[in-house]
Amino acid sequence: MEDEGKTRQLLKETLIGYLDSWGLREFHDEASYYQWQQASLSQQDLHDLQLLVEQRQGGEDALADIQFYDLLARPSLLPILYSQRFDYFLQLALLLLPRLSSAEHVLDFGCGVGILTLLYAQQNPGIQFTGVDRSVRSIEVARREAEKREISNVKFEVIPTSGFAMAGLYDCILSTQALFQSERSAGLPSKNWRTFERSTDPALQTDLEVHTGLHMRLESLLKVLSPRGRLLCFEKTWNLGRRIFFQRALSTRRLFLLCEPVPCAYHELGEMKSDGPLYEVSRVSLPEPILWSEASFRCDGETLYRCVGTKAKRMAVALGMSQSQRKVLGQHATLGQWTFRVGVWEHVLAWGWCETASGFQGVVLGSVQEQHLLLQLLKNISLLSDLEFEECVQDCWGTVLDVRQNDAMPGYENHVPSAQVIYHALPSKMIQREATFADDEGKEMHIEIGTTKVLTYFYWANTFDQRQLVLMDEKGAPTLGRYYQESLDEAHRTSREILPTS
Repeated sequence: MEDEGKTRQLLKETLIGYLDSWGLREFHDEASYYQWQQASLSQQDLHDLQLLVEQRQGGEDALADIQFYDLLARPSLLPILYSQRFDYFLQLALLLLPRLSSAEHVLDFGCGVGILTLLYAQQNPGIQFTGVDRSVRSIEVARREAEKREISNVKFEVIPTSGFAMAGLYDCILSTQALFQSERSAGLPSKNWRTFERSTDPALQTDLEVHTGLHMRLESLLKVLSPRGRLLCFEKTWNLGRRIFFQRALSTRRLFLLCEPVPCAYHELGEMKSDGPLYEVSRVSLPEPILWSEASFRCDGETLYRCVGTKAKRMAVALGMSQSQRKVLGQHATLGQWTFRVGVWEHVLAWGWCETASGFQGVVLGSVQEQHLLLQLLKNISLLSDLEFEECVQDCWGTVLDVRQNDAMPGYENHVPSAQVIYHALPSKMIQREATFADDEGKEMHIEIGTTKVLTYFYWANTFDQRQLVLMDEKGAPTLGRYYQESLDEAHRTSREILPTS
């Protein structure tokens, strides 16, 4: 394991140097990046870019999409704009490179300017690579870079937008964020707002495949995939509706999983994004087939929410955090004595509460599934030096001295599918007001407000897997009431109200 770690670290350092050779820079916050962008680009470049971003419409306009990537290939723009994806390129390369060693002929579908294609070819000189893309300017750049870098085991071709006709036969095909024409499509809706389950209507699946461009692209790739070849595809399918839609498109074409789908997390200007997963499929099934799963992905810690100051104090009182299951105490040179408590409220929410003699109060809340993370923090925090303790508190709650918080801020908030699990588990739940809406296609949205013992809750759900749960103490309840009314008014403007189903 230690040797594997060293090998991966060496590869990572090589990849960082390679991306640097393209002029790409890594940024950890938006402000620094956009300051660099403004200083580096001319007003004409910025104007052209803004115009094409507006015309592109999420990739649904094929011509505008091609013009957009033609523009990105402009020498003045290429390093600036592709730097936004520095960590994406890095993490995807780490994920894909180990899976290429057994191939002989690899097709990279939607290769763009060839940043990753040339990397794969450079790292695998015994494999023949072909990169294809619709953007003529991108292919021109890729060819120049291949010649400049003296990489001879790769060629680049422009493919037509109609039909995506390609020649040859490949034992490995790569497609990374290139199979969906529509980036904004939410995929298959669930049966109703209460569930994540989908219907099995083949007509709906087919219509959506045509609308997103997936049908044409996937069929084109399968024509050039050898009988025992592998398709490695990484799309924007973290959203469950898109993922189920994509998986069904693969499975109905009798493509079988060769390994469990692998999610990938990367930073984009300081924001952590979960994407993918990576699918490795073939027409040949494993002796013990891996089954397709239509369950939501869950990230460790995804339900955790933090609040500080008076808001944290009120949540601590409301949830009875003084009656902790576990606690540790310590002394800090400047913050004074501190206490960290961990417990569970009503078998629903796990919590951690930190307070110091200097006045800091911080609460972290999450589902009971996250309790192990809080217990681990409890175990580690007593071993920290003063500096490490400060860093730990800042990582959890922000600057220690900033203990003020707007009363309108939630005591707890969750925007991921697991919000539904917590919502169903809320004790002594009493609905005060609720409404369900549907659009012209029958897609539903539900909002409700109510109480759960000492807290007021707001819940929002729709048929595209979006969930929102907000909890407030007594003082914050009027804020939730206003939020409910605003949501209700907005829903009335865009949809029709229907009677809630039992």
